[in-house]
Amino acid sequence: MRAAFCVWLFAAAVAAAQDLSFVACPIVRDTKTVPCFLAEYQGETYFLGIQQDITAAFHPPQLKHEVLVEGRIKEGPRVCGGIPLAPLSISVVKEVNPACNTLLPAEPGIEAPPAPRGAGPSSHPLAEPAPPANETLTGRQEFTVRYAFNDDYVEFGSIAVVRRAAAYATKIGASAVKVTGYCATTLLSNGGRLVEKAGLAEKRAQDIATLLRGSGVAAVTADWNKDAEPGDGKTDASRRRVTIEVIP
Repeated sequence: MRAAFCVWLFAAAVAAAQDLSFVACPIVRDTKTVPCFLAEYQGETYFLGIQQDITAAFHPPQLKHEVLVEGRIKEGPRVCGGIPLAPLSISVVKEVNPACNTLLPAEPGIEAPPAPRGAGPSSHPLAEPAPPANETLTGRQEFTVRYAFNDDYVEFGSIAVVRRAAAYATKIGASAVKVTGYCATTLLSNGGRLVEKAGLAEKRAQDIATLLRGSGVAAVTADWNKDAEPGDGKTDASRRRVTIEVIP
């Protein structure tokens, strides 16, 4: 009995640490507070996030579009009826899929987690994410802007990264600011591969360089890797990026 229990614990631990990468239709579940977003894969339901404003790390996917889900199964109870994933990256597939239109009604006992701020408009100005506590920057520094798959849109949180880089470059009178763009491959859990479109690394790099120059930063150069970095099914989301290297 004890051996069987130990085997069960080991299997549960392995499952909890499992990395997943799949494409599915998002599912919207209504609750008494805010909508929850879910996705199904291989007969299981996973929790993606809740409806909030643009300051939140999670941006809800769109119905009538599939979504690329990249995350790691998190230990703990289900949320909104789905297994939570953390860390988690969500990328909306651009092509329209009318079949992705599932809305589930609110059910007793299934509630959304509390939100720091509701989904509706606010009379307060949006606050950018704060820099890391007690951050003291000196010398050469690198800042990283992340992207959704196949996208060059700079999200709200990433704008704060660009502004931190610009402020630091201005503060130290940087001799050079090197911007480098990357694109990547995503390895799906079913063995498939998704490769970002050609030219995306250049577009990402040029856009960030333009933002920096618009912030008054001099000596900005932009470069990019034309070839997509390989995928491993674990760190693929972190490879979709632009790095900003500030050199004193």
